[in-house]
Amino acid sequence: MHRSRFLGLAAAALVAASAVPLAAQDEKPDPDSWRLDGLRTGFCVQLLLDPASHALQDLPKGYRPLPASEVADLDVSLRGVVEGQPEFAAWSPSRLCFHALDTIRTGDFTLGDRSGRRPQLFAVWTVTAADRGGAPREVALDLLTNSERLIRSGRLAGVVMREASLSVAKVPQEDENGVPLADERFQVKVGKTTVTWDGRLVGDSLAVREPIESTWTMASDRGGKATGQLVMSPTYSRAMAGALKVDGKDAFAKALKASPTRFAGPAYRGGAGRVTFSR
Repeated sequence: MHRSRFLGLAAAALVAASAVPLAAQDEKPDPDSWRLDGLRTGFCVQLLLDPASHALQDLPKGYRPLPASEVADLDVSLRGVVEGQPEFAAWSPSRLCFHALDTIRTGDFTLGDRSGRRPQLFAVWTVTAADRGGAPREVALDLLTNSERLIRSGRLAGVVMREASLSVAKVPQEDENGVPLADERFQVKVGKTTVTWDGRLVGDSLAVREPIESTWTMASDRGGKATGQLVMSPTYSRAMAGALKVDGKDAFAKALKASPTRFAGPAYRGGAGRVTFSR
């Protein structure tokens, strides 16, 4: 089974999502804009996608996967791999970003758990691609959530989302003295793929001074293209240490397993943000 050592994160407990009635608000959100509150933890995994990967077959019309060798601002974790192993220069940079939150508020309802034990999941998997003019763009391969209601809300915005589950617990292992390990197990299940990370936050906390923004293009379920934008204003970040394991045989698992590297970090915590869709 393929395992990759990398910087990881510690996260809060998450088993499933529940929905609570929308409380009275001074400002009702736009139907295509979702408010994300109480960031428990957020992080991205940097990887490379094989140009022959099944995951790249359904890019929007006019887009092509961009080789890492043609990306000017390639992440340092990927640049080292490409420079050391030139056979991966034709592979495309990709990011898998997870966000575990206290609440997600749409124009019609609020998802949350008053007990604080079941955060909401919003995740985005993108690849760097070139548009018709050759400019680099981020293209969404998958949007993930653990809420059926959010999936239905996405459809109203013309966006396709897939259902996933996220659970976090202590690693069920002990050290040589029989003392339980303090590491967390962060596990996401999507279709027939299971991504499991065991690890912890390390180093000092660093204040985040500026919002973190990401924008992506995606195929719309109504034909044509849609655009998504995520703006998060986390309170602080920390480095991550752990190990990743991918189980499964579907296209998602195969794409992750094939990457010569899977580097995650840093972990972001605290604060809020917003996801906005447009067509």
